[in-house]
Amino acid sequence: MVNPLWPPGRGGAAPDTTCASCVWRRPGKVVDRCLRHRRARVRAEWAACPAHTAEASLDCLSCAACCREAYHTVEVGRRDPFVRLHPELVREQDGRLQMPRAGTRCPCLQADNRCVHYEDRPRTCRDFERGGANCVEARRRVGLTA
Repeated sequence: MVNPLWPPGRGGAAPDTTCASCVWRRPGKVVDRCLRHRRARVRAEWAACPAHTAEASLDCLSCAACCREAYHTVEVGRRDPFVRLHPELVREQDGRLQMPRAGTRCPCLQADNRCVHYEDRPRTCRDFERGGANCVEARRRVGLTA
């Protein structure tokens, strides 16, 4: 079935791929949405667009947009175990606890894009969904996704 988000003949994914297997598709109760195309309605049987192939498997270790310059700080809840485990990384600002960036990068991000405190990272980081709306926004902010 033709994908109205990407007209045929303009290049794109392999001819046998569909939105059903795309990392950007979010199934809904009534309609599915495409996070890559600003939450546009999609159907699983539609022919895949170029984003399917180009970003078929989002690899956090090669991307790390969320931990790089996409965001300025990480909000940390007062009861988050991270506050007790790493108080040297947490600052209070405007009545909220935050983990400010060291330059443009998260202070926990190593050169190989691994988190030095991954096992006890803040809840905000744990809730950051690969391929989710915040992931897409982070990728857009650093120029990895149009």
